[in-house]
Amino acid sequence: MSKINRRDFVKALAAVGVVATLGKVSGKSVKDVTSEVSKKSAKGLYPEAKKGARYAMMIDSGACIGCRTCLHACKLENNIPDEPSNMEWIDLFEMENTRPVSEVHGMPPADANVDYTESPKEGHWYLSFNCFHCENPPCTKVCPTGATYQDEDGLILVNYDLCIGCRYCMAACPYNARTFNWWDPVNPPSRVSPIDGEEVPLNPKVPLRTRGVVEKCTFCVHRIRDGNPIPRCVEVCPVNARHFGDLNDPESEVSRLLETVRTHRIKEELNTQPMLYYFTRGVKWKDDGEKI
Repeated sequence: MSKINRRDFVKALAAVGVVATLGKVSGKSVKDVTSEVSKKSAKGLYPEAKKGARYAMMIDSGACIGCRTCLHACKLENNIPDEPSNMEWIDLFEMENTRPVSEVHGMPPADANVDYTESPKEGHWYLSFNCFHCENPPCTKVCPTGATYQDEDGLILVNYDLCIGCRYCMAACPYNARTFNWWDPVNPPSRVSPIDGEEVPLNPKVPLRTRGVVEKCTFCVHRIRDGNPIPRCVEVCPVNARHFGDLNDPESEVSRLLETVRTHRIKEELNTQPMLYYFTRGVKWKDDGEKI
């Protein structure tokens, strides 16, 4: 985790104090100042943003088989500890019609990562959640220190060095996409992947979090800004239910999908402009319940 320069931090506090007293300094609000400080001190945490990009994720709810491969791959890729066990950046809900039946945890069922026929519950479908990386994010507006900020490529990131654990961002998020570290995370040097049984070491490109800070999905910022165009969850999905790309690139997969399939966004009426889209193109079951 990067260290904040003491001089920069003192300057930031002074600037915030002046702004709080006078309202604005050189046309900048308190939020502008704290956001700039956060981006500057977070440079050691994340690769530099690609200006002009608009990253989005699209999930085919009809294709998802609830195998949890994305969930476990995310935990290993982003150094998300197994203890405490509720620490996850991807939430997966088993759905019946329009109502959730249960939240899915645990090990993938046998062969579910390679075969439709191992879908856990016949006739049910699965709804996957992670951070929506909203274009109009409420979380950044309530963060008192600027620890949660929106970068030049639209990604919503957390500067763990500035997070004070107030959890205002969690209260403001309408998608419940953030998790708080109530305890010290347990991060062993390596873990065995439940997907393929391979030994997976800690990822040196992803900073470890500590007790008292909030964390969430980053769209695998360390990958997409460093030559790998897709997050780990998209890469490992065995049924191609997850898609990712730059909406400002007309040739990207997500741009083409938006032109060809009917999509929707959750709680769109709140005007948060979420960058997580859902559509239904894949089908696992016939109308009579017979497997396809």
